[in-house]
Amino acid sequence: MGYKTGIGFFDSIINQNSEGKSKDDFKNRILSARVTNISLNSNSTIFSTTDEWQGIGTIQFQTIGGPVNEQTLNSSGLSYAKPLFPQYKAFPLINEIVVLIQGPSLESVTATSAKNEYYISVVNLWNSQQQNVLPDQIYNQYLSNNQTKTTQEVEAGSPQIDNSTNLNVNIGNTFVTKKYIYPLRPYEGDVIQEGRWGNSIRLGSTVTGSGNLWSNTGNNGDPITLIRNGQYGVIQTPGEYILEDINLDDSSIYLTSNQQIPLVAASSNDYLSYTSNPPTLPSEYSGKQIILNSGRLVLNSDLDHILLSSQKSINLNSQLSVNIDARSEFVVQTPSIYLGDTQNTQPLVLGNDLVSLLTDLVSDIDSLATSLSNQVNGPDGTPLAPTAFTAQLISAKIPEYKTRILNTLSNVSNTI
Repeated sequence: MGYKTGIGFFDSIINQNSEGKSKDDFKNRILSARVTNISLNSNSTIFSTTDEWQGIGTIQFQTIGGPVNEQTLNSSGLSYAKPLFPQYKAFPLINEIVVLIQGPSLESVTATSAKNEYYISVVNLWNSQQQNVLPDQIYNQYLSNNQTKTTQEVEAGSPQIDNSTNLNVNIGNTFVTKKYIYPLRPYEGDVIQEGRWGNSIRLGSTVTGSGNLWSNTGNNGDPITLIRNGQYGVIQTPGEYILEDINLDDSSIYLTSNQQIPLVAASSNDYLSYTSNPPTLPSEYSGKQIILNSGRLVLNSDLDHILLSSQKSINLNSQLSVNIDARSEFVVQTPSIYLGDTQNTQPLVLGNDLVSLLTDLVSDIDSLATSLSNQVNGPDGTPLAPTAFTAQLISAKIPEYKTRILNTLSNVSNTI
């Protein structure tokens, strides 16, 4: 008998599998459950009963359909479920609904019938990336009142409960729901991962005519990856979708292919240091690039080098200053250096050569002054008073001149 696959496989399980078991048996293996507790650290009340650090992410749950209070739950025994996926962690909040499935446990090595519950994901009740809680009292109120809000209203973020009811809902110890966090607008083929607080990763593409910030150039299907942390503050209709904005979001990393990103650079300064072929402004460049934008950028290497390499130029641009601090050396190796402006054509003086030249010159002047100070007037041998006086003054200053010449040399900067 061949194996069934795809939809046919699930259909055969749900209705009647090969062993003749009913669909109820299959339904018992896939459950919806409310999270009543979760172990995230050693402070958790279920930390010691869920394998301590080996059980991080384990939830305590109660199945949906017959909610029970904590006393009933304790008297009937606690039920636990572990995360299904070891590499992907998306921990639910207390009172969120998760999907459970049965799988083998560690005891399956010796007892093949041993099973554990594992949770897959949070059920998207309110279509909100922030939280999707459904506590007992809301669930019971919904069943008893049979409230009927439209699907569109619920998808827009309107809870399926009476807003006038004051419900003290526990969703965790530190979790805070932020008011203005909106889901990202999706496009065809997008893969989007959204956190609960306005952080996200979009594996998307150019979508011509969409009006988003990255689709003004290029072709449909040009890949782009947008990483965003901190949604910009905006007040919209609840449930309305939002788009990333590199100029307004707190921190962004964009990996582009053929897109043009309208980044407003903090300082472009018109690239005045370039004599020709300056870089294209960030907001005008179309092509593959990586853009990092935030309130502050830190590149830190705690072991080895930081290497900046470019096929063309490396531009450092600042509204205020560019500062370079080095504890040992600052080395610039290049055929040409311009300080202040590219039009500055006055060459720098070579300090050692200048000192040697001036020293020789001062020595010659010293010899001349000595000779002049010894000049006499004719046969009587009287000194030439004006010449001798001036020569003696110069001779007295020669040691000072020599010291000042040596002091012109920098103790820091050198050139060739």
